[in-house]
Amino acid sequence: MQLLRTLVVVLTSALVVSAGKPKPKPIPLKWGVLAFPRYVGLDAYGPLELLNIVAYNTPNMTLSIIAETMDFVPAHISNSAGALTWMKPTYTIDQDPEIDVLLIPGGEGADIAYNNPRIIDYVKRTYPKLKYITSVCTGAQILAKAGILKGKKATTNKWAWAEMVAKGPGVKWQPCARWVVDGNIWTSSGVAAGIDMAHAFVTNVYKNETLADTAANILEVEIHKDPHWDPFCVIWNTTAVELPAR
Repeated sequence: MQLLRTLVVVLTSALVVSAGKPKPKPIPLKWGVLAFPRYVGLDAYGPLELLNIVAYNTPNMTLSIIAETMDFVPAHISNSAGALTWMKPTYTIDQDPEIDVLLIPGGEGADIAYNNPRIIDYVKRTYPKLKYITSVCTGAQILAKAGILKGKKATTNKWAWAEMVAKGPGVKWQPCARWVVDGNIWTSSGVAAGIDMAHAFVTNVYKNETLADTAANILEVEIHKDPHWDPFCVIWNTTAVELPAR
């Protein structure tokens, strides 16, 4: 009888401790990539390649492409015959698909999208419904135009640094950073940095560095895990650029 009483006390205590612990946050499973003509391919494909491997090992994880129309979206690399690579949309921005994370690539197309009110409106109205929003390279300018980066820390492509920061007054631009996290906003430096950011996202948000490392090893890419690693800020002398008035 004493043994039974002891067992009851132990089980009751375990239940109390368990009930007092906060439930783990569900991980964001529904990813959307915003596609617009003349996006930089690696900005989108780099993170997508890593996330695709993660998705194979993560039940119910989905990857979608969102664009203005259901027409194929051309990337920036082209020849006399036209674009060499394209993305096929899964949804249009008017369908407002339910997603947890939105990734915005950069490139010449991001400069055009910056002045496209339909794209900016989609980002602006979608952000409050998201768990996270991310940008790669000059895609950060779209977040800035939508007002999402106001008063937030962010980074962007270092070669285009002066142009980008001029487009984002009121943003706490970080001149030397591989990627920057401010709340639920993740921004990366130029092009290939998006892969490092995706790796860091899986490591920190999914709490699974082993899976992130496995994906990187399958891709045979060397990941920079330090967000402060940024030799390109020295090469392009980003610290010499005066930030616009806030």
